[in-house]
Amino acid sequence: MNYAVTAVKNYFGKTYFSNLKIPDNLVDNFLQFVYTSDNFYSMVENKKIEVVGIYIEKYLPVYQRRLRNSHLIDAAK
Repeated sequence: MNYAVTAVKNYFGKTYFSNLKIPDNLVDNFLQFVYTSDNFYSMVENKKIEVVGIYIEKYLPVYQRRLRNSHLIDAAK
């Protein structure tokens, strides 16, 4: 999982996640959430990392809602 998460994070870059309103210190957490929801390892392995963006967009609202409910977003600021 760590390899895939790091590959996706490096592919999309900090600005991408910042634009999605994911705090820098929670990017790995968010990608692990996406990974455990829809295993994207095979896409990373097959060099189709751009496809992971579909899953990122799919799970972004769910993750943001969980952040608000857990107050992790407040702790990240």
